[in-house]
Amino acid sequence: MADSTESADVARPGAISRHLNLRLASAFVVGFVGLSLEIAYTRVISFKIFYYYTYFVIGLALLGLGAASSAIALSSRLRSMDTLQLVRRAAPVAGLCGAIAYVVVARIGTDTNQIWIGSKGDALEQLARLLVISISLTAVFFGVGLILAKLIVAEAREVRRLYFWDLFGAALGCLTAVPLQLTIGPPAMILTANAVLVALGLAITVRTRSAWTSRHIGVALVALVATVAAGTFDVRADDTKTLKDGDAVAAGDWGAVFRVDAVQVPSDEGELFVLHHDGLWGSSIWKWDGTRETSARFDDDTRQIPFAALGREPDRILIIGAAGGNEIQAALTYGVGHVDAVELNPVTVDLLENEFADFSGNIANRDDVDYIQGDGRTFLARTDNQYDMVWFVAPDSYAASNAATSGAFVLSESYLYTEEMIAEAYDHLTPDGMVVTQFGDFAFDSRPTRTARYLVTARDALDGRQVDFASQTALLVNRGDSDLDRASTMLLFKNPPEDDASDRIVESVTRIPTTETLHLPDGSLPGAGITTDIITGSPAQVDEIVDAYDYDISSIDDNRPFFWHFSGFEDVVGDWSRSYEDTEIAIGERLLLVLISVAVFVAALFLWMPFLLTRRRRSGAELGEAVAGRGRMFAYFASIGLGFMFIEISMIQRFSLLLGYPTLSLSVSLFTLLLATALGARFSGRIGANPSVGLPAAVGVLFLVTLLYLAVSDPITDIALAWSEPLRIALVVLMLFPVGMALGVFLPAGIDRASHLTAESDENQRGRFVAWCWAVNGFFSVIGSSLTTVASMSFGFDRTVLIGLVLYLVALAALRNAGRVAVDGSPGADEGEHATSDDVSRLDPVPV
Repeated sequence: MADSTESADVARPGAISRHLNLRLASAFVVGFVGLSLEIAYTRVISFKIFYYYTYFVIGLALLGLGAASSAIALSSRLRSMDTLQLVRRAAPVAGLCGAIAYVVVARIGTDTNQIWIGSKGDALEQLARLLVISISLTAVFFGVGLILAKLIVAEAREVRRLYFWDLFGAALGCLTAVPLQLTIGPPAMILTANAVLVALGLAITVRTRSAWTSRHIGVALVALVATVAAGTFDVRADDTKTLKDGDAVAAGDWGAVFRVDAVQVPSDEGELFVLHHDGLWGSSIWKWDGTRETSARFDDDTRQIPFAALGREPDRILIIGAAGGNEIQAALTYGVGHVDAVELNPVTVDLLENEFADFSGNIANRDDVDYIQGDGRTFLARTDNQYDMVWFVAPDSYAASNAATSGAFVLSESYLYTEEMIAEAYDHLTPDGMVVTQFGDFAFDSRPTRTARYLVTARDALDGRQVDFASQTALLVNRGDSDLDRASTMLLFKNPPEDDASDRIVESVTRIPTTETLHLPDGSLPGAGITTDIITGSPAQVDEIVDAYDYDISSIDDNRPFFWHFSGFEDVVGDWSRSYEDTEIAIGERLLLVLISVAVFVAALFLWMPFLLTRRRRSGAELGEAVAGRGRMFAYFASIGLGFMFIEISMIQRFSLLLGYPTLSLSVSLFTLLLATALGARFSGRIGANPSVGLPAAVGVLFLVTLLYLAVSDPITDIALAWSEPLRIALVVLMLFPVGMALGVFLPAGIDRASHLTAESDENQRGRFVAWCWAVNGFFSVIGSSLTTVASMSFGFDRTVLIGLVLYLVALAALRNAGRVAVDGSPGADEGEHATSDDVSRLDPVPV
């Protein structure tokens, strides 16, 4: 029941207009808060568990919005409540729930590896903990979704304006995400967003001149105190990760790429700090001053191999993935004239340049070292330098040094191992230079999947650039006792080296325990299995090897850059055994399928079961007549929910290459799509007075601009990688804006049709149907967020976008036929019956 002061205010001249503006402002705030929470939680969950859960966060956010729509659809009390009254009551409660949910997510202990290698009891316990996290995250967005759903249902005639301000707020949340992560960090972003919700409720109370009650004041104060208190809780990493809850962190911070924590560890070889990247052992900062005492560790280290192969002191080398500077120290030890070292994470750069500058020999500030914060792929595209060595030392953010967590890699795109990147590096070599790649391959003797895939990719990348792949390649493997030691070293020479290069490699290996040379450019060694067969075989033989191998080791490119994806989903679906110790094969794929299953279950629980239960409890008269065309409206909102996610997430993933890292891609790409979608929605009513004309035109425009994007994205990306970051951001905005404008038409058009189909029903029935359509869209958006990743890994980004376009065709067909009723008024054409021409003509002219 609305307060009397509020009711009186509504009666005053201008109050209705003022209250509409407050509703639009509320839509803007919940849009900003929702996206800020979504992006911040992707970073928190990436640190707490693993990178691939970030897409699950997107799904759970949408699930919360959809569940809120279900609540609105089911509750006549919520639908009849004054909108601003609901906002001022729900917003502080949502802020309080958000603070509690943050503490639960941050502090609950998990050990996700036990799902696959532990006992059934341990596995069930971990699944239960994941479910608690899922419900907590869903609850965070439920409060936001409740406000938004109420605004949409209550103001369906203003859906374009509301949708515009909601998306505009979300776009602003995307735009500010990276700066906020770099300054205050994701946890503070989450808690600040909760405080903004509390402030929204208080502001609505003031602006509507509503009475202050002890309940409202109490909830707001408790929410603010809880928010401040929640800030004292640090995020606890998964027990599988190498960073433990009780570790003494000497330095570190959240970053837009990954969180970095420096922890000192004992070592017989010298003093060092381990840098944990999102909780995983990623790199090290060693104490170094150039003296023999601090350089002796390289005497029996695989880092000496490329310098031995070169046979002289290099003039200039490039290190991609410089991290804590260990390879810089090695390069200086072996007499390199100048080192260009590229590191993506600004937090790591800051640690090496400041807090650990003296400890590490001030290597980041030397005249003969350029330590550059940036993306290696972009740096190569921008530089004209030629290098004696381009050195990739596990240059990804997934800490390939930890075998127990390697299942996390498969859902992570890595543009540093694609055909295009290998070719780019190769083109920057001096005549006797080489590309050096070193990364862990922990089960090399049983299944050298990583090494094999890299060699297959390198062959395809260098086809036409080399005289003979075998005579320009060297392969060595370290079979050390620890995970940190077991690694492959691959040398790709610009030209066939002299024979003494092979001799120098062999001689250097004698100083490195547990290391073996498997292939040399001079061809002096016998074959040693699949990896050497790939090096020496003909193209046809290599194709046969790839096709016959038990795992997917096919070449990867920028369109499908999932280097760690070795198991096809068709194989994973049929094998759910848990009696194995290999934590790399099929784990990530299985987890993704589990996430989809959980999303389906929870979505059905929140979105569908309430409707079924309500139908059983109520009579047909209470429910009202079934809405004609409901089946086709279901198809419409399901199709645009899936289609939007297929296009959106694929483009976000693809633009990670152009923008440098996933978080920036998420922020810029999603900002552009949301802002453009907002404008498309705002002005969508101008495309025509009839969906039979306007929507086909919108689909045609969507096809045109998207296919144009697919046609030009590769060549434009090749050119634009050399541009500065602001110019690359501007290019992404320019390429995505037309796509977003076209996408913005469809949801308002669907809401228009839903309102039209219930035009002769009472307001209660109309509100329920609009909320139901909103919920259907949310349900399939949840599924689409994870399903898009499956499609991208299986078919590539381009085909996934095309699938999204096909779904919009399905939506068009559904809406063009929605609303056809049977002669007797029962559910119509979508149930197999036919409408009269009078019925069709009466229902057809729906403004879009």
